[in-house]
Amino acid sequence: MSSSIETSGRSILIVGTGLIGTSIALALSERGESVWLQDADPRALATAVARGAGSSELDDLPTSGPDVVFVAVPPLKAAEVITTSLSTYVNATISDVVSTKSKLVQDIEGMGADLSRFVPGHPMAGRELSGPTAARADLFVDRMWALTPTPATDPSRVSDIAELVTRLGSTVVATTPQEHDRAVALTSHTPQVVASLVAAGLSPLDDVGVSLSGQGLRDVTRLAASDADLWSEILASNAGPVAESVTGLIERLIVLRDALNAQPPNQASLADSLRAGAQGYSRVPGKHGSASTRYAVVPVMVADQPGELGRLFADIGVAGVNLEDVRIEHTQGRPTGLVELEVQPSAADLLALSLREQGWHVRY
Repeated sequence: MSSSIETSGRSILIVGTGLIGTSIALALSERGESVWLQDADPRALATAVARGAGSSELDDLPTSGPDVVFVAVPPLKAAEVITTSLSTYVNATISDVVSTKSKLVQDIEGMGADLSRFVPGHPMAGRELSGPTAARADLFVDRMWALTPTPATDPSRVSDIAELVTRLGSTVVATTPQEHDRAVALTSHTPQVVASLVAAGLSPLDDVGVSLSGQGLRDVTRLAASDADLWSEILASNAGPVAESVTGLIERLIVLRDALNAQPPNQASLADSLRAGAQGYSRVPGKHGSASTRYAVVPVMVADQPGELGRLFADIGVAGVNLEDVRIEHTQGRPTGLVELEVQPSAADLLALSLREQGWHVRY
């Protein structure tokens, strides 16, 4: 980043150098902010420092302490660390990244902490990978970042955190802890449960059976690779809303199961279940948070070798077509992949013709 970038001038301490904490630190450091790091795990801390995320020399902090503290530790430790930070850094604004808010706020309040300087937060970003080695400075770009201040939170402190979050490229969404937890139970926690349970159901299959899987299985089960210990903490910290969401899922599954068990199977009921899913999917935000849009797909076979994707994207530019999205499905047993190019329907024919003229194998 250019040294001419205007900084906030604040001193910022990140407690916890896992994926999220290190990503925040990397992003702030790239923007010229003064960042310090703290972690009970010396190896994680050393890795984050080596990546240029910040300094671990806490003795070099200003004598008045940091201006802002981001607590990025696992859910079970968060309340204690936040309370300690509030009592240790008496001038600082404290925020966090824990994915559930209601229980956290209750625990901190029960410890007698000063809630006026605490701004609960949750970046809606992450990866199925964990640790500082997986951190990315651009992790929060174009992502939502929920802030859930309590009635006791000082509004000026909320503004401070909102400004920093915006500098990371995120869009701030203000809500209450209760509304936040109900929403993420449906949009984040239940999808994790579904991915894990679908993947767990693969155990009866042998290698031949698993080899029959397509891209749909990879799409559905990708989240199953997430850290099980961390996610068990997250689910337990939001137990009520998640249980309610899972109960609704079970009820929908029972309707589907009964339709399948009917003699003959009740195709009308099956179709109703699937249509309800399509209707729900249409509400998922599309590109840049806009309304969901149905794009045309132009499939192209690409050799699995260095430089081929770059050449394909360059040739898309030659066609003068804007690429809305892209998916890659690797062909089992062959050194090729099927790249699905998503474009506006009006541009699909032009793109397919142009790529064929440039020698690509287009399946459109």
